[in-house]
Amino acid sequence: MKTAVVMERQLCGRPVRQNHKTRMFNANDLHLVGNEIRKQSGLPKKQAASYFNLESTRELINQICIVENLSSDDVKKSTRGKYGGTWVHPILFADMAMWYSPELKVKILKWVMDGLLDIRDNSGDGYKKMSSALSKAFPKEFCPLKIAEVANTIASECRVGNGPDRWNKAREDQLARRDKIQEAVTLIADMCPNIGTAVSKAIQKCKK
Repeated sequence: MKTAVVMERQLCGRPVRQNHKTRMFNANDLHLVGNEIRKQSGLPKKQAASYFNLESTRELINQICIVENLSSDDVKKSTRGKYGGTWVHPILFADMAMWYSPELKVKILKWVMDGLLDIRDNSGDGYKKMSSALSKAFPKEFCPLKIAEVANTIASECRVGNGPDRWNKAREDQLARRDKIQEAVTLIADMCPNIGTAVSKAIQKCKK
């Protein structure tokens, strides 16, 4: 499952946005991180425009387009509005990070390649499977209000807070825990007397 949401991830203690559908990163956020790292190392600030004006950067953008069969807007795109700024392909994002400092180069290579997005996809699919299992096991009890209550209980157990975008900012371990609980609910739903018991037992099972 891939939804068009903007996730807020942490890089060196600062938020960096990533579009979950396109996987593009916000270069403006990276710029703040990069210069903060340089400041801590006693280095002068860099201007993001200087990176994009490099011949090597233009060549890289062109190569990404060729290899990935993408348009230039799929590699680097400037937008306005709520999610405005400069958005870049993950490969360009990594190259830009390396341009800021060697320290950030090491961090970014590990960070970009982690499994957060894949775990989020699996977790979202797990929610649909859980909802289906609950609706079949408890057709009279199942309703939008009840499934919302279940979602809130699981979110509370995973400590992700409140709000419609709470999972967009979740850590990898929180998403993995949600997936584990949802899978447990799906497996035991038809063996429980009601939805509340199914969720409670699933949470207890995952704590063991």
